[in-house]
Amino acid sequence: MVTKIYLIRHCQSMGNIEHKFQGQYDADVSPAGEKQLELLGLRFRNEPIDVIYTSPLKRARLTAQAIARYHNGIEVVDEPGFIEMDVGELEDRSLKELALNYPETAEKWDKSPDLCEFPGGETMGQVYDRVNAALDRIIAENPGRTVVVTTHGGVLRNLYARIQYGEPIGIRKSEVFGNTGVSTVIAQGGRLYFESINDLSHLPEDMRRPPTNFSFEKLKKSSGKKSIEK
Repeated sequence: MVTKIYLIRHCQSMGNIEHKFQGQYDADVSPAGEKQLELLGLRFRNEPIDVIYTSPLKRARLTAQAIARYHNGIEVVDEPGFIEMDVGELEDRSLKELALNYPETAEKWDKSPDLCEFPGGETMGQVYDRVNAALDRIIAENPGRTVVVTTHGGVLRNLYARIQYGEPIGIRKSEVFGNTGVSTVIAQGGRLYFESINDLSHLPEDMRRPPTNFSFEKLKKSSGKKSIEK
């Protein structure tokens, strides 16, 4: 029996354009994010969907609702397991500030993100366990169905590590997921694999965000360099 899961990163938020390390801060959606939502909803208007699970944060829930708009009666379910990483003291701070004031965490994020321990928040190992337990749960609850998950960049990196590499260290090789990027996962016979990753074809070229090799070290050296949006 085949279960299809669409993993979708939330639309652009104000924290993204302000270059914040958002974590679980409940930022508003940006004007560009509103346009992304409209286009994402249109992309899925004729796709058969059985249920939508969303992180409870606004930027993810609004993404779920944009898809549900064209599917009368579809259930949108809050799933706390898919909430963004709890980054504790780092929440809603600028990336430049973190590079300067949290050098140990910044270095781990650059070189070994699977070993990150966010001061006052989660460890990356805890995030990995949490989000993958949520994925296993929704697959078990929806055999043979088509499921949408709207979530966050940090969550997607952990899911990618599990699906592609089977262990947290795979985060070091993770894809960069764009706002409203759509990745399709197939669950069949106890196996998980990507059918597609980070598809942004519903957006015009000027709204697609190319992958960025971000590092805090580069940010410290060049304050004018554009950074990855969390």
